[in-house]
Amino acid sequence: MAISTLMVSCAIVAGCGIPLDPGGTTDRVRDDRIIRLGEIAGADPDASVRAALVRVAEATDARIERTPGHAEELLEALEAGRLDLVYGRFAGDSPWATHVHFGKQPGRADAPGKSERVPRFAYRNGENGWITLVEHEVSR
Repeated sequence: MAISTLMVSCAIVAGCGIPLDPGGTTDRVRDDRIIRLGEIAGADPDASVRAALVRVAEATDARIERTPGHAEELLEALEAGRLDLVYGRFAGDSPWATHVHFGKQPGRADAPGKSERVPRFAYRNGENGWITLVEHEVSR
């Protein structure tokens, strides 16, 4: 079963291509061995999110460098490429939704309402390889 799953996965990747990071986030994390994580005050990651971060760090051979702060300053730093991830409580209809990508809420199968502020990661727009890597670990 595991071999057939691996073969199907390889075929999909070969057919569709590996998601790219125009800003080079995944490569930078692997080269510098640092994941620059912004943490919004009052949105402490739970045990499952901390475990996902450990898995991402292991997958990239990187350590996590945390920067606490307020949403506005951290999301500005993310958009500018000075952070790789921001963790906080975000609503899908946030004005920032056009500037950054909000991931899925860890541990939740259904989609939250657009105005519901839920804990999740924010990513730099377009960094699809990085988003895919982190979201995969968050959904495990």
